[in-house]
Formats: sequence, C-alpha cells, structure tokens
Amino acid sequence: MPPTLGLFLSIGAVFGALAAGGAYAIAYNEYRQRMLRMDQNPRKMALETAAVAFLFIMAASFVLAFVLNPESR
Repeated sequence: MPPTLGLFLSIGAVFGALAAGGAYAIAYNEYRQRMLRMDQNPRKMALETAAVAFLFIMAASFVLAFVLNPESR
C-alpha cells in the first residue's frame, strides 16, 4: 500500500465534500424548477447526485494514490 494513501484520501474527502455540496445545491435548484411527477422528491434526487459526486472524487483520489506512488518507480 502506498504511503501517500492517507494523504490522498484526506484530500479526496475534503474536495469530495466540496463537490458534493456544490452538486447538491445545483441539482436541487434544477430539480425544483422542473415540473416533476408527484412521486419524485427533489431533495432525495439532489442527495443522490451529491453522493455520486462524492464517491467519484474519492475513487479518483484512491486511484491517484496508486498511480502517483513514488516507490513503484
């Protein structure tokens, strides 16, 4: 396991939270403005979008920890 994994995961958590917050705000505003069906909840849909954004950033930081590992060269 690369020694920089903890650093990359902590950076990913910070930027993932920022990305999730931005994604939630944008998606909630867009879903609220659209004519949705009665069974659709804009908060739930925006939260799902935010979760995907957070998971994407965390997965990218995990992969980068292995790609940019200085000990593997």
